[in-house]
Amino acid sequence: KKGKFLKKIAIIGAGQLGSRYLQGLTLTKQNISIEVVEPFEQSRLTAVERYEVMPSNANIHSIDLYDSIEGLSAELDVVIVSTNSDVRPQIVKELLAKKKVHYLVLEKVLFQTVEAYSEVLQLLKETGTKCWVNHPRRMFPFYKALQKTLSKAEQINYVVQGGAWGMGCNSLHFIDHLSFLSGNTDLVLNYDALHRKIYDAKRVGFVEFNGTLNGTLGEHTFSLHCAKEFVPTTITLTSDILTMFIDESNGYIRIARKENDWKWEEIDEKIVYFQSELTHTLVEQLTQTGHCDLPEYETAMQLHIPFIQTLLAHMEDVSGKASMLCPIT
Repeated sequence: KKGKFLKKIAIIGAGQLGSRYLQGLTLTKQNISIEVVEPFEQSRLTAVERYEVMPSNANIHSIDLYDSIEGLSAELDVVIVSTNSDVRPQIVKELLAKKKVHYLVLEKVLFQTVEAYSEVLQLLKETGTKCWVNHPRRMFPFYKALQKTLSKAEQINYVVQGGAWGMGCNSLHFIDHLSFLSGNTDLVLNYDALHRKIYDAKRVGFVEFNGTLNGTLGEHTFSLHCAKEFVPTTITLTSDILTMFIDESNGYIRIARKENDWKWEEIDEKIVYFQSELTHTLVEQLTQTGHCDLPEYETAMQLHIPFIQTLLAHMEDVSGKASMLCPIT
């Protein structure tokens, strides 16, 4: 079992999300060793606790925890970086400078400055590391099927409605979702309908936004609405071949199709899969095929950069101060 068959998987950042990735690896069907980098002792302990509640798996040869990147193996098959966005560029730079990484998976929002995107792209090219960004809706079976159906649609209108869903933090998931469904990355955004106020996020030092963000992806249109107070989040899709209402968290869908005379049908189906349910599949896709369902770094960049630029312009508009840094996580 040992030797070249053993895949080395590392997670950098074992906080809320990182510990879920760790849980997800316990479902692996491959022989792996796990390495975790987390500077905070409390987070390391929490991660280990979450790992230990999962059923044990003989495919996992070892799990080692470190407080810095130095401790990691010299060569790694897959590295997942699930830290906050403020430190992510420095971490990626240090990682690629010190270690040989075959496949890299980054959490979103990637980075808070526009420069960091091209700096990291340059590094990926120099090191030959292949990189993807974690927009997991692309892995959900329901949406993979929907994408095939919508490939015949001429134009899609995509509307998200809800409240307190973390617009700065999560808008890119929805924008990437439409990009995936429509096959388009030509993003134009408009911040006129955002609230003229910058809100404090739950995490200290980060900001949030509310209101409505409108935009286009090629000929496709979207509108993301986030009220200040909690309202359940829903997605409505309208196209020339179908119209659909999706309540993701309850797995409830209403759909009317042109081919069925626009009669409404109701469907109950699991839509959302948690990170702890997806990680093993993601890692297996990468180590076995060199590809995965997630968007590649350069694809994600095409959406992330205009998004950051739009929020920076909005912040400048509201505060009267120019900033290079968009403090969203």
